Amino acid sequence: MTRVGLAFVVTILLLSTNSPSFSDSTADLLHRMDESARLFTSATANIQITTHTAVVNEDEKETGTLIIKRRGPKMLEFLMSYLGPNARSVALRESTVEIYYPKINSIQPYDLRKYRDIVQQLMLLGFGMAGTELTAKYDVKNLGSEAIGDQNSAHLELVPKSPDVLKQLKKVELWISATSGYPVQQKFYLGGGDYRQVTYSDVKMNPKVSWAALELPKKAHREPVQ
Repeated sequence: MTRVGLAFVVTILLLSTNSPSFSDSTADLLHRMDESARLFTSATANIQITTHTAVVNEDEKETGTLIIKRRGPKMLEFLMSYLGPNARSVALRESTVEIYYPKINSIQPYDLRKYRDIVQQLMLLGFGMAGTELTAKYDVKNLGSEAIGDQNSAHLELVPKSPDVLKQLKKVELWISATSGYPVQQKFYLGGGDYRQVTYSDVKMNPKVSWAALELPKKAHREPVQ
């Protein structure tokens, strides 16, 4: 799987429609995930992303928005729109990731058919994956409670059990709000010391989102699939 493809498809969220208390056990948290998985339909949020490149010890900081919508029981689609001078939109479809560059009005698609199951597994990790399924696919460790900004949170560490997933994603740390139940922050370890940290704000669970809201401009030029 290309590094570009992975960097965009591992935008994963761990959401719960209930509100875990600050002292919740891992079993309690996973049980709530079982309940919330069947209720999830969509989510929107503002995002702040820090991408750390270890070889040059540099951080790139970006902001944007995220829309996710459930297509089927184990299928999600999303649109992530980055703001600022390097503006672009990234759309995850069933078997492709499409990146739209507004400055040149061009869309670059990447074929993910070979990695479809891995991609959907990573996406469902945040939206719609039941706690029982989570423990089947990941080693889960509760790291206790921690404050992120002004929010108390439950801190989890997930290590993929699948050798294929582990090649791309070494582990994930998740900070889940103790009052609202949605992720406050995530940190994705990609290997080689690189990581991608995402902080969420203004999260809305199950809003009415049309499929048109996830579309890229129809008149944009499309490059060949990579």
